[in-house]
Amino acid sequence: MRTRDRRSTRAMAAGIVAVAGLGLAGCNTEGPEEGTDVEDVSEGEVLESSPAPDNNPTAGDTFIGNYDQDFYDESETYAGQEVTLSAEVTETLSTDTFVIAGASGTAVDPLLIVEEQEIPPLDDGQVVQVTGTVAQDFDIAATEDELGIDLEDELYADYVGEPYLMATRGEILEQE
Repeated sequence: MRTRDRRSTRAMAAGIVAVAGLGLAGCNTEGPEEGTDVEDVSEGEVLESSPAPDNNPTAGDTFIGNYDQDFYDESETYAGQEVTLSAEVTETLSTDTFVIAGASGTAVDPLLIVEEQEIPPLDDGQVVQVTGTVAQDFDIAATEDELGIDLEDELYADYVGEPYLMATRGEILEQE
C-alpha cells in the first residue's frame, strides 16, 4: 500500500504544480516589474475626490433624507439634481401639487411639490417620501405649459420665485 500511496501523492502533487503553473501563466503584467508604481500604470490624471456628503445618496440621488434646514440651506446646490425627501404633507393644493413642511423642530419654509408623474392621492398630515428634481424660481405659467395643467394662480402666489420639487415618484410612509 505504501507504493500506491506514494504514487497517489506524487500524482496529486504533479497536478497541483500543473494547475499552479497554468494559474501563473494567466497573470500578465505587460510592463516592467521593477520601479513601477500606481501613477505609472494609471491612464489619465488622478483627480482628488470631494468628501462624501452627510446624507445617504443611492441610485443616482444626490440627497436622501428629511426635508430640514440643512437641505433648505443647500437647495441651490441641488438644482437640476434628483433628490429624495421625507416630510409631512401640510397642504394639498390640487391633484398635481402639494406642500411639505420641514422636519419637526425646524422653521424651514414649506416646499412646493409639483407632480411630474402621478403620485397616489395624499391627505394633509401624512408623512411622505418624494423623489424628484430640484428646481429654482417656481413660475406658474411655465409649470402649466410644461405639464399641460391649469393651476389656480392665487393658491401659488407664496411659492413664485421659490425652490420647488418636480416629483417623479412618491409614497406614503405612515398614516396619521
